[in-house]
Amino acid sequence: MSFEHLPENWASLPLDTPGLAADVADLVVGHADRMGGCVGLVLTGPGRTMGQPCVVNDVTDDCDPAEFAPFLGQLADMVADGGGGVLFVRGRPGSVLLTDVDRRWHQVALDACREGGVPLLGAFLATPATVRAFPAPVEPADLAS
Repeated sequence: MSFEHLPENWASLPLDTPGLAADVADLVVGHADRMGGCVGLVLTGPGRTMGQPCVVNDVTDDCDPAEFAPFLGQLADMVADGGGGVLFVRGRPGSVLLTDVDRRWHQVALDACREGGVPLLGAFLATPATVRAFPAPVEPADLAS
C-alpha cells in the first residue's frame, strides 16, 4: 500500500475500488502527521470519489476518542445528506500493531458512520512504516450464525 501505486485515473475512481482507499490513506496522512499523531478524513460525494481531505494534527494517545465523536457525528450527518461516504485514518508513530487506543478510535468512526447512516469506505492505521486496514467490523447478523 503506497500512494506511489495510485493509478493515473485514481481521482475519478470511487474510494471503494479494491486497494484504492489504502493508497489514498497513505497519500492523505503524511510522515509528519503520523509522527505527531493525527486523524485523517476524506469525505466523498455520491460517486464516492475523493473529496477534500482533512487532517487533524496533534492527536496523541492521550486524546480521548470519545471527545472527537460529536465532530465525527456531525460530519457523518452532513455526508449522509449528500449521499457520500467517509474514509477514516488514524495516524501515529510506533508499532504497526493495533493498540487498544487504535481500536477505540476505530469504534468511534464506526459508531459515527452507523448513526449518521453513511458508509465507512475504509478505516486505516497509518504509522511511519506502513498503512494497514482495521479489521472489518462484526455485524450482529454475523454473530447469529
